Amino acid sequence: MRIRNIWIATFVVLGIIGLVIVEGFVNPKIEAKQDQYEAEQQNPLTHDFTVLAKYRSPYMGDHSNLSHLNQALPLREKLNGYQLYPETFTAQVNYSLDTREMDAEELKRILVYNAVANFVMIDNLEQVVYQFENTSHTLSRQAARQWTTTELTNLQKLDLWNSTVRDRLVEPEQVNEAFSQIVDN
Repeated sequence: MRIRNIWIATFVVLGIIGLVIVEGFVNPKIEAKQDQYEAEQQNPLTHDFTVLAKYRSPYMGDHSNLSHLNQALPLREKLNGYQLYPETFTAQVNYSLDTREMDAEELKRILVYNAVANFVMIDNLEQVVYQFENTSHTLSRQAARQWTTTELTNLQKLDLWNSTVRDRLVEPEQVNEAFSQIVDN
């Protein structure tokens, strides 16, 4: 009986030590990595483009797919619904954000990145209208194609995406140039 009690006490102590290690060290480390990853997803320069592959679609009419695609892009925490215009192959993405609350360069970078990602992942999408509380911006597939100087479906490859899009959105001059070339209004 005494040996059995010693084994039980040993297992209880080991269980408590294991619990302390998991809850005190392992879980906080995992949560910190997850928080860092989530923060990186809000910046076009560090966003994980590969997660968008599952939202690839030949048609813009799949509202659920379009919604999930944009929920995986930067500025997702301010999303406020969508409107599809199938007759013009246009998607309107609404945000609950006054653009004056955000750095203008960062906003331009995000809009170019998000629009090109939408065009790359949805074959027949011709325009994206980003509607904010105080303004709207329309970005077109044709202008994005001219800016990237390649067929947009080719940009599904990460290395080509990085060299053609992400690397060209680093410097403020590049961001302003891209925005002025792609925005229709």
